[in-house]
Amino acid sequence: MTSCIGIANTLKARDISTAFGLPGIHNLDIYSAFHEAGFDLVTVRHEQSASFMADGYARATGRTAACLLIDGPGFLNAATGIAQARADSIPMVVVTPGIGEHQALGRAHELCGQGEISRVLCRDHFIVSEETRLCDIAKFLDRDRGSLRPGPLHIEVPMSLSKCSEDDQLHPPVVDRSHEPPVGDFASAIQLLEESQLPVIIVGGGAVGAAQEIRSLAELLDAPVVNTVNAKGILPANHPLRVGFSPSLPEIRQLLSDADVVLAVGTELGETDFDLLMLDEPLRFRKLIRVDIDPKQVHANAKSCCSIVGDAKAAIAKLMVKKQSCSGASGVCRVRVEASRSKYCNSEMGVFLDTIRDETDVLVGDSTQPTYYAAWMYEPNDIRQYFHSVSGFGTLGYAIPAAIGAKIGKPESRVTCLIGDGGAQFTLSEIRSASQLQLGMPIIIWNNCGYGEIDKAMEVQSSKPSYESPQPPDFRLIAQAHGACFSRPHDLEELGAAIRVAHVSNRPTLIEVDQSQFFDYESTENWYQ
Repeated sequence: MTSCIGIANTLKARDISTAFGLPGIHNLDIYSAFHEAGFDLVTVRHEQSASFMADGYARATGRTAACLLIDGPGFLNAATGIAQARADSIPMVVVTPGIGEHQALGRAHELCGQGEISRVLCRDHFIVSEETRLCDIAKFLDRDRGSLRPGPLHIEVPMSLSKCSEDDQLHPPVVDRSHEPPVGDFASAIQLLEESQLPVIIVGGGAVGAAQEIRSLAELLDAPVVNTVNAKGILPANHPLRVGFSPSLPEIRQLLSDADVVLAVGTELGETDFDLLMLDEPLRFRKLIRVDIDPKQVHANAKSCCSIVGDAKAAIAKLMVKKQSCSGASGVCRVRVEASRSKYCNSEMGVFLDTIRDETDVLVGDSTQPTYYAAWMYEPNDIRQYFHSVSGFGTLGYAIPAAIGAKIGKPESRVTCLIGDGGAQFTLSEIRSASQLQLGMPIIIWNNCGYGEIDKAMEVQSSKPSYESPQPPDFRLIAQAHGACFSRPHDLEELGAAIRVAHVSNRPTLIEVDQSQFFDYESTENWYQ
C-alpha cells in the first residue's frame, strides 16, 4: 500500500511543489509528508482562500498547485474555490484525510458522502485504499496530463493509511499523454476555412497553449481573433487581427454573426463570456467549427457543423490550410475595433483601468463592478496577465487570495488585486497572510459602500430595496491591524503613484478608491443599447 509521503513525492515528480492549506489534527501526517518532500507550504486563514490561492497560482504560472485540507469542514470551506476552478478548467490537486469504511462513526469532522460530493465538485476523485500502490496514483495523475480537460483532482487518504509504508521511496515514471493526436473532421474544417470570405476565430482558455499556432492560422486566413477573458493577450496588443474587448458586446456579437465561418477553439461559448450583459440572446453562427479537448463540449451552447477533439496546439497545427484568404476581414475588424475603442476605452472607467495596466504585469479581479468593465476594456500584453472570478462560477472574495497565489507563483511580477468593498469583506483576513509572507502588492478596493452592482439591479426591478447593503469597515484601520500599508488616492495620478510604491514595498498596500471620485455610473447606460 501507499501513504502520504509517497503521494507527495509522486506529485513533486510532476512539477507540483507548492501547497496552500490549513493544518489540523486529522491532516498532520499529510503536512509532515509534504514538508519532508520539499513542498513550499503556504498557511492560509481560511480553507476557501487555499483553493482561491491555488487557482490564482495556476492561472498566473500555468503550473498546478496543491491544497492540503482537513476532511469535512475544511473540504467544504474550500468547495467554493474548487468549484470556481472547475468552472474555468483550472488544474488543482486537493489532498484531504477521509473516514475509512471500517472506522467508527461519530468522529470529529465526519462528512458522510465526502466522496460523493467530491465526484460532483471535482473533475476527478481518488480514494487511497490498502491495495493502492503509487503507480496507481501516478497513472491517475498522468491521465490528465494534456489529454483531458483540466480541473480539480481530489485525493482522499483514509487516516488509517496515512503512515509510512514500504513503497514510499519508489518514484513512478511520469507518463506524458499530451501528444495523443486530436481526432475529428479535419478535411471539412480545412475546406470551410479555405473557402471562407469572412472568417473569424474565437479563442478561450483552452487555447492559451496554442498562441503561436493561432497567430499563424489567423494571419494566413486574415481572420480577426476574438478572445474570452481567459484568453486575453493571446495575440500581441498591437496585432491588427486582435479584436480584444468582450464577445458579449453588441459590436463583437455582430462581427460573429456576419462571419461566414467561425472557428471556436477551447471555449465553452458560455454565458459569462458571450452574454455577460444577460440579454438572453442566443449566439448565431452561419457555420461553426469547434476545437475542444472535451468531447462533451463540441456541441454545447452552440451546435457545430464539424468538430475536432484534442489538445488545441496539436489540433490547430494539423489544420493545414493552404489557400491564403483575401477576404479583407481584418479591415472590417479594424473599423469596428476603433469604433468600440472610442466608445468604451476613452471613458472614465477605461482610463481608470489604463492607469492600473501601466503599473501592472498581472491583474487579478473579483466579481465586482470595475471587473465587469475590465472584461471588455482591459487589454494585457500577454496571456496569463489578467483573470477574474466573473467568468465561470462567479465567486466573491476571490481576488485577494488569488492575487496572493499569483504573486507567490510569479514573485518578480507586479501583481495587482482589484476587488470591491463588498467582496473584500469575504477574505480580508488573507491580507495578514500577505503581510506575513512580505508580499509587496497593491490591493485596490473599489468602494461604493456595499453591493453597488446589485443595488443598481434592484433599482431596475423595484423602487424599494428588499435588503440592506453591507456597509464597509474602516479600511485604514483594517490595513493597520493586518500589518499592511494604506493609501486613499483622489485622482488617477495619485492612484498610479500608490500602485508603483506598493509594488516595491515588502508588505501589501490597501488602496481604497472612492467610486464617486473616479466614475459616473450613469455615463455608461447607453453602452448596453
